[in-house]
Amino acid sequence: MKYKYIAWDWNGTLYDDVQIGIDAMNEMLRLKDYNIFLTLEKYREIFCFPIIDYYKRIGYDFSRHPFEELAELYIEIYCSMQDKAQLYPYSKEVLDSLKNQCISQVIISACEKTRLKQQINCFGISNYFDNIVGIDDNLAKGKMQLAQQWIKDKGLSAKDIVFIGDTTHDYEVAKSVGCDCILVADGHQSINRLSQTGENVVSSLCEVIQYL
Repeated sequence: MKYKYIAWDWNGTLYDDVQIGIDAMNEMLRLKDYNIFLTLEKYREIFCFPIIDYYKRIGYDFSRHPFEELAELYIEIYCSMQDKAQLYPYSKEVLDSLKNQCISQVIISACEKTRLKQQINCFGISNYFDNIVGIDDNLAKGKMQLAQQWIKDKGLSAKDIVFIGDTTHDYEVAKSVGCDCILVADGHQSINRLSQTGENVVSSLCEVIQYL
């Protein structure tokens, strides 16, 4: 194992909340009287960070509904559905394998930190992670600064770290700190979009270990 640290994304990588994310958005579109409906395929082609750009791609008119208002409503609807979400298959097996190899694992997420920790605790897996790092609000601007600060605070070398996520933003985060990246095409973005980064792309978590 050439890496000493695994930096995990959470949503769409270990935590399968893709469908509830789509369902919550479709419910908000209905409540706000938009004649728009997201399918899985359409969702994976337009989802992006920062989340405000994703809302623009959907077609929200911020002069009618300010982004901050929409973001809070979305989280309210999402949280009412989140009990339906599960860990991806092989999540615990992969986490356990890495822990047994004494690899330090951290979660760095654009999810609000209190909600992030609650979700993780629901599955009894917090013991796998040396750090759980989330953001301070529900606006999901991104996590580049979180990753940079984590590496600075810990005094780490980028060559010892691999970032594992499911979006092109995870690739951007990895590149911003100079570490390697593995993208899992089972989450919030399509395999076509992920492949365009030129990074290692796997179809599911069970394939991650072979790249490590």
